[in-house]
Amino acid sequence: MSILDALYVRLRGRPMSPDVPARVFRQFAITKALQAVGGLTLPRRFTDIGPRFRARGVVLRHPQYIRIEAGTALDRGVTIDGFAQRGVRLGKNVTVGAGAEIRGSGVIAEPGVGVRVGDRTAVGRANVIWGQGGVTIGRDCLLGPNVTIVSENHRFDSVAVPIREQGHDRAPVVIGDDCWIGAGAVVLKGVTIGSGAVIAAGAVVTKDVPDHAVVAGVPARLRADRKQTDGI
Repeated sequence: MSILDALYVRLRGRPMSPDVPARVFRQFAITKALQAVGGLTLPRRFTDIGPRFRARGVVLRHPQYIRIEAGTALDRGVTIDGFAQRGVRLGKNVTVGAGAEIRGSGVIAEPGVGVRVGDRTAVGRANVIWGQGGVTIGRDCLLGPNVTIVSENHRFDSVAVPIREQGHDRAPVVIGDDCWIGAGAVVLKGVTIGSGAVIAAGAVVTKDVPDHAVVAGVPARLRADRKQTDGI
């Protein structure tokens, strides 16, 4: 195994496919090396040793509230605003796709709870994750492009008062380990998604989802149980 292969296995937990041409792999390695230099500026724990990867155009606001562990990679145009009671925490070997936005609070005047993302989870391209009421995402999750997770809703009971002045309701969003959330899905406040669940593309999740369930639709409804289809 080459040095590059060994480094990739260490960072991603799996080998590079033999179908990847050596030239492409070298170009990838050079890009990652440059991003690792940029990653030297990312917030970290002093006891957490290992590279982090920061592409061009990454914006970190209130970095004193942000912690990013070893192996995590932020792609082009990612924005993280860490201001929140618990800040924003990204675990080991997390990937955050281009243009994604993670905010601990919706607005600075009303501090939120924050966001936590578990080890090896992939936050997809152009995802929006807002932690006003608290968002916790487990390990080994896959979030497709354009996923939105919000933990706050605006009140709109009165037609005599502008919605923006009627306050809001907050409740935590909790997503278990090993979940797949498809492209364009929306997860609303107060929802718990069990480990091993699959959320279909475009689904709007308004209620809790059991472990290993497959849900789809607007609003999302149970379509299958992975334990049954797998014969468990």
